Amino acid sequence: MMRAWILSLSLGLLSAGAQASLLKTDCNLDKALKNEAVNATLGVKGNCDTSKLVKQEKEKVKAEVQKGRTDLLGEKRADLKESGNGMQQKMDKANHQLHKAEQDVKTITRDPVKAAATAVLDKQ
Repeated sequence: MMRAWILSLSLGLLSAGAQASLLKTDCNLDKALKNEAVNATLGVKGNCDTSKLVKQEKEKVKAEVQKGRTDLLGEKRADLKESGNGMQQKMDKANHQLHKAEQDVKTITRDPVKAAATAVLDKQ
C-alpha cells in the first residue's frame, strides 16, 4: 500500500514538472515561425506563435524601459543630493562672509578712524 502511494506521488510530481516545463517554454522567433508554418499547412496551432512572441518581447522591452527609468532617477537623485551638499557649503560660506561683513560694519561704526587706519595697513 505504501509503495503504491509513493509511486503515485512520484508519478504525479513528474507529470506536473513535465507539464510546467511545457507551459513555460520560451518563445523565440524560430519557434514562432515553425509553428506558424505548421498552422498554415496542417491547421495545428502550437504553443508559440507570432502574437505570443510579440507580447513576450513587448513585456521585455517594457521591463528594460522601467529599469532604465529607475536607474536614471537614482542617478539624478544622487546628483541632486551631491549638488545639495555643494549648495550647503556655498550657503555656509556666504553666511560666514555675511557675519564677517556685519562685524566689520560694527567695528567701523564704533571707531571709524581706527577702522580706516587698519584698512590702510591691511592693504599694504
